[in-house]
Amino acid sequence: MVDEAKARLMTEFFPEDAQEVFYGRQLEVWLEKSYFHWITRKALVELREEKRIKFSKEATALHEAHFYWPRKHRYPRRQIQEIVKLIDEFSEPAFTRAVGHHAEMLFDASLAYTEFKVSAQNVRTWKGRSWSESQHNLDRVIERDGRAYGVEIKNQLGYIDQTEFELKLRMCQHLRLRPLFMARMMPANYINDVIRGGGFALILGEVFYPLMTDDLAKRVRSRLKLPVVSVRSLPDSALKRFIDWHERDSM
Repeated sequence: MVDEAKARLMTEFFPEDAQEVFYGRQLEVWLEKSYFHWITRKALVELREEKRIKFSKEATALHEAHFYWPRKHRYPRRQIQEIVKLIDEFSEPAFTRAVGHHAEMLFDASLAYTEFKVSAQNVRTWKGRSWSESQHNLDRVIERDGRAYGVEIKNQLGYIDQTEFELKLRMCQHLRLRPLFMARMMPANYINDVIRGGGFALILGEVFYPLMTDDLAKRVRSRLKLPVVSVRSLPDSALKRFIDWHERDSM
């Protein structure tokens, strides 16, 4: 799969006459329907080690971003600086907290029109059982028809960290909750683990920005072609997928 991803990257993004710069997460998201993020990442590493593409590691306000461009593209600096500025905007801690909180509010508001109820928030203890392995918590516990779900909401471009994902599954198991993950995207092996845990992965496909940041969402979509939108509510079809699954599973 890495070799296949390398061939596709060279054909679609790094032909000899191309004059565009890309950053790693951008390419991971663009190709995620065909390859896991780590496959694309490894393909990029091998291409740069083979000197088939150019590479630069650039400091952003909070971390480093990896940039890639065709070998014959001689003047990438302006494009790199433009992208770094955008990364700094949507990676700023206060903004990422607002984005996470916005998704939680969207989830709660959508539940108000269903028979589910939010029974607890920021959960480490549930019905006499407590989680002590770490200081982590679950975003919500929701209930309906005698079933309780431990909810984890991830409103971000990248996958949830594997260590955190596995820990949250163990939390649900320990607290005797069915896992419900709401995320922009998760790899198939994560989704299978959720299903084996008796739960559901609600994949939304987009990052939801608060309405007041619509201008930033438009600039990120326009310049980086990343799936971010500013919305006031979850799409009608989103929560319905989970509700339909819950009802079928209850029969």
